[in-house]
Amino acid sequence: MEELLNIFTNVLKKFELTNSEIRIYSLLLDEQLTARQIAKRLGLSERIVREKLRHLLELGLVERKLVNRGWIGYIYWAKAPREALKVLLSKMEEIIRSMEKEANKIL
Repeated sequence: MEELLNIFTNVLKKFELTNSEIRIYSLLLDEQLTARQIAKRLGLSERIVREKLRHLLELGLVERKLVNRGWIGYIYWAKAPREALKVLLSKMEEIIRSMEKEANKIL
């Protein structure tokens, strides 16, 4: 049972958003920006912004596209809140199904 609780706790941690991630998501709701532009606007280091963007991408809250405008890089934008919520709920449903399978093996 403890093993199942540890799995559940670790999964929930993946869904936690930091204040920086919330600020980045909110900024990207209004416009498409590069990591460098986000860093400048929010007064964060570019390294931190890239780390936070990676987490937001994993959660499905942000999307990106590769661009070549004299430089090669990514432009990021946020999914609309309604769409983002659907993505999160879908991921949570998958996790619940997976945990139910694990629970049935353990119990």
